[in-house]
Amino acid sequence: MNLIPTADAGAGGGLGGRIVAGISSDNLYTAILHFQEKYFPKEKSGFVDPGGAVLGRMEQLATRPAPAPKPPAGQWGEFKSGSVQRALTKAVAVDHSLDHTEAVELLRATLINGFVSTSELDDLEMVADRSKTIADRPKALLKMFVDQARSKITKDGPYKLASAVHVFASGMACDFLRRRGNGYWPHLDRDEVGVGLLLRLAKPSLLRQGDANLCGPAAFLFNLLSDQPGEYAKYTMDMYENGAAKIHRFLIKPSGALRAYALPAGAVDPVDWLTMSSLRNSEDWFIHFDSTDGTLSGATTQMELAWWFDQAGYTGIKEDANIARHQRDTDNMDEASRLYSAGYRVCLLIDDQMLYASKQTKSGSVVLRDRHWVVLRSKIDRSGGNVKMNIFTWGDGDYKVPQGDPLTVSQFLENYYGYVAAKP
Repeated sequence: MNLIPTADAGAGGGLGGRIVAGISSDNLYTAILHFQEKYFPKEKSGFVDPGGAVLGRMEQLATRPAPAPKPPAGQWGEFKSGSVQRALTKAVAVDHSLDHTEAVELLRATLINGFVSTSELDDLEMVADRSKTIADRPKALLKMFVDQARSKITKDGPYKLASAVHVFASGMACDFLRRRGNGYWPHLDRDEVGVGLLLRLAKPSLLRQGDANLCGPAAFLFNLLSDQPGEYAKYTMDMYENGAAKIHRFLIKPSGALRAYALPAGAVDPVDWLTMSSLRNSEDWFIHFDSTDGTLSGATTQMELAWWFDQAGYTGIKEDANIARHQRDTDNMDEASRLYSAGYRVCLLIDDQMLYASKQTKSGSVVLRDRHWVVLRSKIDRSGGNVKMNIFTWGDGDYKVPQGDPLTVSQFLENYYGYVAAKP
């Protein structure tokens, strides 16, 4: 029994003690029962007959040659996916080296079917770690995509592109990553922008205003990214490389001061700063927004938001909001909910107190800087006199209101100013 591996129901050398002829220890008895249960379940006795089938099977397994050792994995180790291995084989076929363009093609190979598996992420990481010829930039690029895909997307499910248009847009992003230089934004890294774009194509709710007062642009761009991923991708890349971009007939051209601004580390994701701040700065008419410190300069009126939707190709624009006066009855909120159910993209203007369990009963109506644009993601349920809804805000596409105790209709109205709606 000691010569039979445990994988074959043997003891694998685990039986010890003094051997006495004709006497079976408890451990040996148990081991024989275990062996018989696997190979002879109808003959379980704990004993072995001389010349019987049980002994014959034991001898066969005990004298079987050991399996040959597994060959060494080599430089790359064992690939878990075919896509990365095939792309790598093609990349190193000529000069046995891996440059930046070839690293981007490895990334493209995982995106081409619209689904990046955890095995593909593992393989991309292995290539970045084990390549002997990869330079710093392509290594950092692969590691950045893997780390952020794991931390921001695959923790909630796989990296998945929703349609062929999304896949096409991801290809545009890969073309962008192949190129070099900082374009018109000397303090924004191209690869950080490109990876951020790829992540948002798979999960639009990653859009986040961070430390900047950019809730209006965030609400608008969340809808654009969800409805027109190719248009959003083109806007992002053109803005980075040309310093100006169009969304349909909407020309967005930020100032040189904004483009030269050194974004503080961790304040806002580079791709979100690029897209949101450009929109806000380009549309300034009174106070200029050119840094994350802007408060009132970052505010967006209901007229501006409606205009953005119109210029971006949306139809049926409806605007019923008053930035200075909260709603007094339920007609406005009911109409916003009806429009959502009819397929409109609906942005609500609220005070951000509504989003905190500790503040939801307090009114922010006298302080303009408390105004906050969010995107409605469900019908507004006011059954039983309490309000419930899901919204997009602060990088969360399924933020639930209320966060704490029930929110009465009257408490909701004290922090609700109306809506802007548009049909994609």
